[in-house]
Amino acid sequence: MVSLRVLFGLLPALGAAVPSAALRRDVSSPLLEEFNRFSQYTAASNCLANHNGSSAGSPVYCDAGFCPLIKEADTEIIKGFWGLSPGDTTGYLALDRTQKLIVLAFRGTVSDENGWTDLMLGYTDAATACDGCKAHKGFWGASTAAMDNLTSTIDTAVAQNSDYKLVVTGHSLGGAIATLAAVRLRNAGHTLDLYTFGAPSVGNLAFAQYITDQGSGNNYRLTHGPDEVPKVLYKTSRHWLFHILVPEYSQSSPEYWITSGVGVSVAESDIKFIEGVNNETGNLGTQEVTMAPHGWYMGNMSVCAQT
Repeated sequence: MVSLRVLFGLLPALGAAVPSAALRRDVSSPLLEEFNRFSQYTAASNCLANHNGSSAGSPVYCDAGFCPLIKEADTEIIKGFWGLSPGDTTGYLALDRTQKLIVLAFRGTVSDENGWTDLMLGYTDAATACDGCKAHKGFWGASTAAMDNLTSTIDTAVAQNSDYKLVVTGHSLGGAIATLAAVRLRNAGHTLDLYTFGAPSVGNLAFAQYITDQGSGNNYRLTHGPDEVPKVLYKTSRHWLFHILVPEYSQSSPEYWITSGVGVSVAESDIKFIEGVNNETGNLGTQEVTMAPHGWYMGNMSVCAQT
């Protein structure tokens, strides 16, 4: 989502956020481990070894010194995908036999085409997902093309592994695509858990509310401190001038807000559970304009950046 830096200069003028009431509590130790696990699966979506022509049948790869929870598990890539158009959507579908998981992971912004996808800020109609829903044109187009390519493979994997949990995950742009993919899979009858890390808004208030209420699994939307990406569309669309260019964007609930610094391990007490669509008690209410927290979600999200 680096391409959204073009909007960051606008944010200091957006005014102070008005905090909303929030339920804030530490997360459990088992949930913290799951956040670490899926942060690692998401980071591994950067690795070329997981999304090339020979990746199917191989274990999920991660650079040396990273992704310990993946490396201790019995994993196998079902399908790697790359360059899906529009959007140059890239990632992989894998089995984790140790944890009994089917993991669909989407890569974030790497290529120029990914960047153009980020910047297609206008709405497109998303009534096929939910009544009254409008979606970010770039995210919707990329997700639709990806799921047209992947759905039959996912259906087969679920049918062949009926006792496994389906999980969809992604960071940044990958988190936006993962969110829309999860909506489509749930609408088609799948039960799944969704983990996103630093994901931007994907659509209007009706869409955020639908994602929040959809059910058929749990949503874990992680943000980190004042990370700009999860809040930039929300804030820019509410500015008295820039709302003319950027339509209204909202963020779903719940949010899991990481309050610790960059480059340090995250403890249970460092993550706050914040409930409510567009709740400004967490990331949405921060005023600092920075990308520093975006690359650190439980760990380094740039593993395999060149591999």
